[in-house]
Amino acid sequence: MNLKVIDETTYKEFALKSPYISIYQLPEWGKLKQQNGWKDHLVGLYNEEKLIGVTLLLEKKTPIKKSLFYAPRGYILNYEDKNLLMNFHREVIKYIKENNGFMLKIDPNVIYSLKDSNGENEKVIGEDILNTFLNLGYKHYGFTQNFETLQPRNLCRFSLKETYEDTFQSFSKNTRKNIDKYNHMGIEIRTIDNNEIDLFVSLLQETADKKHFVIRPVAYYQRMYELMKDYIKLYVVYIDPNNYYEFVIRNLEEVKKELINLEKQMAKLNIGEKLRKQEQELKQKIAKKEQELELAKKIKDGGVPINIGALMSVFINDEGITFMSGTTSPYKEFGPKYVFYNEHIKECLRQKKKYCNFYGISSDLNPHNPYYSIYEIKKGFNPEIVSLLGEFDYIINPFYYHLYKVALKFYKLFK
Repeated sequence: MNLKVIDETTYKEFALKSPYISIYQLPEWGKLKQQNGWKDHLVGLYNEEKLIGVTLLLEKKTPIKKSLFYAPRGYILNYEDKNLLMNFHREVIKYIKENNGFMLKIDPNVIYSLKDSNGENEKVIGEDILNTFLNLGYKHYGFTQNFETLQPRNLCRFSLKETYEDTFQSFSKNTRKNIDKYNHMGIEIRTIDNNEIDLFVSLLQETADKKHFVIRPVAYYQRMYELMKDYIKLYVVYIDPNNYYEFVIRNLEEVKKELINLEKQMAKLNIGEKLRKQEQELKQKIAKKEQELELAKKIKDGGVPINIGALMSVFINDEGITFMSGTTSPYKEFGPKYVFYNEHIKECLRQKKKYCNFYGISSDLNPHNPYYSIYEIKKGFNPEIVSLLGEFDYIINPFYYHLYKVALKFYKLFK
């Protein structure tokens, strides 16, 4: 067996047929990371003339004159073939040593376990592959629950039915109700391209500030879209001023009619506690709708759509992934997430994908967990929780690895 540097065409012809492919393993991802100081390597393992495994390696030179290597989302090969994995590992480590590397970081796109939407009934399917990595000497970061590693370990996805209606009916009653509600209240969605990346980034920023994560400059996302536009769709959710105003007017009139009919009924009957309570609830509802009408008038008088959310979706292999998103807090009650999730699902069906993947969550489903809100809305789509193997380091030079870990600790504190 022989490991060789291969060209992009050869790499993609092999990689795109694999169930383990992800956006992080595309050659385009390697090109994107070049602007952050990484050098990309495409390598493939041959058995005589047959290509049997490939990987993208990212190399970052450090001030200590040695290089850190990272295989984002791992190798692309048949992980069930233990001997192949062992041979591939051996040849990759040999290649890294030849290129002055002191370590390899890897986070394979391999499922360790599946759970239901409540985090129960775990089915472990990746234990043998995990043990192979451990036996090869990889240092495992453990079964992390939150977002401690470079990429999310815990994801949530659901299988798509043959039609949208069948898929829709698989959601919880409350989720179906919310999707219908926001579809009728003047909340619209549109796709954008590179010309509006600055708008996309501005809508990500507030969520980034609130969730305490760092987003990249506009130029980074522009480059990302340029390189991977065949796999990416960008969505912006907005309030249509006229449609929203008309929706509120209709709703207010409907509640007023309910109150009139109730008062007619009360005039003919002995008034009981139940009817008084209904009357009070309707009056409160009218007062709330009148407040909504004031906001709707302001939005209508403004005359321009109000952008309230953005989503980047990635469509690759057999799934569509909600890769990153952001919403604006003042308009949270307009349900932008339901709108762009619903559109994402429709696009998955148009592209005949098998899964809709709502991406990273915490596997700690305790409502007091600060990350619980990320999963709360997703739960209504009845997904399964997918936990990957996790992140590993393979230490080639312990001395330089120790220096790197110390430097990384200070970097994170500074950051």
